[in-house]
Amino acid sequence: MFLLNPNSGVPLYVQLQQQFQQRIISGQLKHGTQLPSVRELSAELHINPLTVTKVYQILEREGFVETKRGIGTYVSHQSPGLKMDARRAEIAPVLEQLVVEAIHLGLSENEIQSLLSDKFRQFKSKTKN
Repeated sequence: MFLLNPNSGVPLYVQLQQQFQQRIISGQLKHGTQLPSVRELSAELHINPLTVTKVYQILEREGFVETKRGIGTYVSHQSPGLKMDARRAEIAPVLEQLVVEAIHLGLSENEIQSLLSDKFRQFKSKTKN
């Protein structure tokens, strides 16, 4: 399940790309796993098929997936895998944005940690259902 927020200010294709990358890096999507077709995923997420196509092209260019014409798109055997450095590099821009926003809003580090912990609990409970 992908969670896209059209009101976040982050383009939908970037949100989807980041979520795919996170799932591949974390091992949730294993090497050789076939991704949903463009048509299936665009219908499921209620987004334009060209958006999904763009995401798949970016993921392929970055080595996360391989597209086999007429067969489908698969998680690449050469993808970054479970390396901690790759995971940290993936989340660094989001963390930086969070810290900058927190400073602008006058929130302390402890307040942000508490909010982040709450969000983790919320999303974990959603994925269990």
